[in-house]
Amino acid sequence: MGKASFKLTQSEVQNNVTKLKEFMNKEGLDAFYISSFDPYLNEYVPMENCHRFYFTNFNGSVAELLVLKDERVRLYVDGRYWEQADLQVDPSVVEVVKVQANKGLGSQLLEDLESIKPKNLGYEGDRTSLKFFQALEERCEVKGYFNEELSSLVDFKKMPALAPITYIPRKYRGRDTKEKLEQAIKHDKHAYFVSAIDSLAWITNSRGYHLPNLASFLGKALATHDKVFVFIDEDTPLDDSIKDNSVCEFYQLPAAKVESKLQEIQDQYKLQSVDVDPQMLNVLDYKMLNNVFGADNLTESAGGLVEFHSIKDPEELAHMEEGFNKADKAIFNTIKWVKESLKAGKKVSELDLYNETTVKYEEQGSKEQSFGTIAGAGPNGSIIHYSEPKEDVILKDDDMVLLDSGGYFEGGFATDTTRTFMASDKEGSAEQKKIYTLVLKGTLNCQSAVFPEGTSGKVIDGYARHPLHRHGYDFRHGTGHGVGVHVHEGGVRISPASDVPMKEGQVVSIEPGIYIPGFAGVRLENIAYVEKHPEFEGFLRFRPLVYIGFEPKLIDYSLLNDDEKAWLEAYEAECSRRGTSFQ
Repeated sequence: MGKASFKLTQSEVQNNVTKLKEFMNKEGLDAFYISSFDPYLNEYVPMENCHRFYFTNFNGSVAELLVLKDERVRLYVDGRYWEQADLQVDPSVVEVVKVQANKGLGSQLLEDLESIKPKNLGYEGDRTSLKFFQALEERCEVKGYFNEELSSLVDFKKMPALAPITYIPRKYRGRDTKEKLEQAIKHDKHAYFVSAIDSLAWITNSRGYHLPNLASFLGKALATHDKVFVFIDEDTPLDDSIKDNSVCEFYQLPAAKVESKLQEIQDQYKLQSVDVDPQMLNVLDYKMLNNVFGADNLTESAGGLVEFHSIKDPEELAHMEEGFNKADKAIFNTIKWVKESLKAGKKVSELDLYNETTVKYEEQGSKEQSFGTIAGAGPNGSIIHYSEPKEDVILKDDDMVLLDSGGYFEGGFATDTTRTFMASDKEGSAEQKKIYTLVLKGTLNCQSAVFPEGTSGKVIDGYARHPLHRHGYDFRHGTGHGVGVHVHEGGVRISPASDVPMKEGQVVSIEPGIYIPGFAGVRLENIAYVEKHPEFEGFLRFRPLVYIGFEPKLIDYSLLNDDEKAWLEAYEAECSRRGTSFQ
């Protein structure tokens, strides 16, 4: 057992870049934009299907790529990946553009285009969102290309056969599809084109595990007031349980035939308003919808259905709590295994830790990890999204270890938790304790927050950063993201740039950190449910879904105030009751 990883040599990457630039010269292009997405615009794309990887060798989940005819390739990454990108690319071929937290990757790329002023730019029409295409079109002449053209240049790997799509029982997922349609669809002439696959999994109450670390399935759908018409590839298998959902009709079709099926549906329903999410709709699909429904009948709806599925049903919440209980035990048992192994004199590598984490999740009944486990020892903990645990990096007694992991259990909702701990029972150093305790203060300060309904995510973000700022530390990522069918779900976001209001029923991460290159990294992540405050009308608070004790060998109690000590004491008491405290 080991961490499967698709690899390229730097010479292969350079050769791919050379071929693309030759193609650009032939086509008369000054620039070429390549996203990190697949045709479904997913965040987590296997590197085999991530075209950006073939031209950079950077394997982080999020980045933007601009290939310029006469310059180095520009790779745009946010603060989570600054250190990782520098380590993975060939700087003679790729320039790492380090984008600040207050500016999005796409915004920086577009700003650069305005100064570069290319006459024309190529893009992949099936892997570029409508929203970003519109922004590109405002800045230069654009020309769309599709997988076939670039496939003639680069040896893109084929993806493996897909698992069957299954229907999940009501006890795991709340309302039936019909009930969800009644909430989301305004009238019988209105529809949603569902292009985000987590929204598709939610509205159909189905799962497929078609991509690593995702419970959803590959497909798109038209959701009307009484039916969901689902379009999947002709080779995608369906489990017999799908027949139990009579409101969903699945069509196994090649992509070229979807338009004609949509036209049949339109001839029957005479739809007058079809909502699309410009951020999650690729340009090719937009042109198809334009052909069928007409531009005047297409309405841009930012976020699509996420506003509905970010608010959890009671059944969904109960199942998520059950999943986090299992994940808590998996993580606790993994950390315990590390400490016991070192105490017994055994060698444990980062890769051993990565693999053992998967084993511990499987022992609790997980079906899949919800993202690639991050297992960084010592200095590697400072690489925020460390994705390549090493077999030759052996955990030492005085190492702080950062373990970020999550899983999927029976109903297909994600978990996500980070704990930083001492590899052994050795007391942490003064510096280790300081940064650990400051991050703990940030976590506690945010976790215990009380705030008015409608408070924006950027206000909550300040609660987590304030204890760190007072000591001159900060972190280059947001404090929190939504969690649902996918480990990163829209509808809620805690970050300096988030104007999204907090709402009752959301599930969100709280994960401040401190990262010191060459020394260590600390991140402490809880997932919390946003609920009404039991005493103060009009106010909200967070209720923890994660109960794993913090590392006593790394806490400097002199840095905690009385409120933090009281909250921590109550939290650890509950962890102790559950058997997941290290106190």
